[in-house]
Amino acid sequence: MRLVVAIRLLSRSGRGVEVVTSGEVDCPRVFDSELSRTIVSLRERLEAVRLGEIHRVRGRLGNLSSDQEDIVESLSRSITEKVLQAPVAMLSNAAADNQAAFIVETVRRIFNL
Repeated sequence: MRLVVAIRLLSRSGRGVEVVTSGEVDCPRVFDSELSRTIVSLRERLEAVRLGEIHRVRGRLGNLSSDQEDIVESLSRSITEKVLQAPVAMLSNAAADNQAAFIVETVRRIFNL
């Protein structure tokens, strides 16, 4: 299967030169297990970042009550889940659109999985 990819690059202000490039890439079939592994890897990566950041700032937070600990935990988990929504939806939808190989590779590269 071949997938046509088009990329448009613009400056942040929307002014300047517009560069449009396109090309065809081979898009091999991706199995559900690869999609699942990518989603699991992505969740694990973000969970490691979440825990690392909590550990990094833990000393500055001082003594927290159990309610405050729960709030920090809930807030950080909520942020992680919100960040995961778009890439997980993209991966799930890609399987139906036969673009899974390209999307899996892109997500893996973006998140260094």
